[in-house]
Amino acid sequence: MRFRNVFLCVGGVLTLLILLLSDPDGGMVQSLPFGAGTLSTLIILVTSILYIGLLHLGRKALLDYLELDALFRKAIETSEGSAKAIIGVGLIMISIALVIIAATI
Repeated sequence: MRFRNVFLCVGGVLTLLILLLSDPDGGMVQSLPFGAGTLSTLIILVTSILYIGLLHLGRKALLDYLELDALFRKAIETSEGSAKAIIGVGLIMISIALVIIAATI
């Protein structure tokens, strides 16, 4: 199993657990004597694991026919065609990220 899969699975579960424990209705963060702001900032940063996972899975689902390993190997040989394909993948990932951000705001 690749490290990124372990990172996304374990990180996603831990992130969901942290989000459930820090639910505003529970009052755990508000009842802290100090450090509530820092804890809130850390919770916001940890939720980025979910966004990264969603971005990765979205790219894998939309570009399942594209082998990035072969594309990068080809980029070493010729620069023009492979560079355009890699830039295209980057633009697709940026568009998926924008959709994720728009859906969460």
